[in-house]
Amino acid sequence: MTNLDNLRIPQREIDQLTGLDISETSMGWAYRLSLFRSSKQILSWAVTQLLSFGVALILCLPVTLLLGRSVTGSAQTSTALSFIPLGVGAAIALTLGWMGYWLYQGRRLSTLNHLLDEIDRYHEILQAIEILDELQQVNPKSLSLDNRETVLEALHLTRENLICSLMTERVMRRHQRFIARRYDLFASIENNLAALQAFQVDAEAGEYGRLLNEALQIGASVHRELKELNEV
Repeated sequence: MTNLDNLRIPQREIDQLTGLDISETSMGWAYRLSLFRSSKQILSWAVTQLLSFGVALILCLPVTLLLGRSVTGSAQTSTALSFIPLGVGAAIALTLGWMGYWLYQGRRLSTLNHLLDEIDRYHEILQAIEILDELQQVNPKSLSLDNRETVLEALHLTRENLICSLMTERVMRRHQRFIARRYDLFASIENNLAALQAFQVDAEAGEYGRLLNEALQIGASVHRELKELNEV
């Protein structure tokens, strides 16, 4: 059995290729827009916002209490406490502003957003192959594995495409002007896409045929995204 670990793109490698700390919900100082498609990720995001609001309260309340005493010239606690709503309002505004900044940065990184989504999709295909392999070991006659090696070869090319795409996106993000390096990377992506499209999939190829088609779709999607970026 071919080791599928060699086809995975480790998280550390993704961080190095993008130059950002990537997680399920964020990429550097920006939100991944795909986080709103998953209830689990939305929950994680909501908890993060509550923690951010808590930090904002810790920062804002002491300042507003001191401001209240300074403005009123009174050392009475009741007078200072009347400024608490102002502190809470400032904390809410600070949290919303911070959230808006991260969303804005996420929209600016739309290409990277899309590429990371395709990487997630790619890893889902690898997981599906693992499940099929386990099922085949339990009942060898239940599944046909004729296309397995073809799928793995296509996924290898898809992996190279994704890595080249991340490199191209980072180059374009750091250097907005014309850079010859991006054309070399884009040419590599086009060559890999041509190789992927050379695979012929039988309409009745079964589960592995479906996975191969998904790999082809990822390759085509990445190619379209980078073509648009290359024309900017």
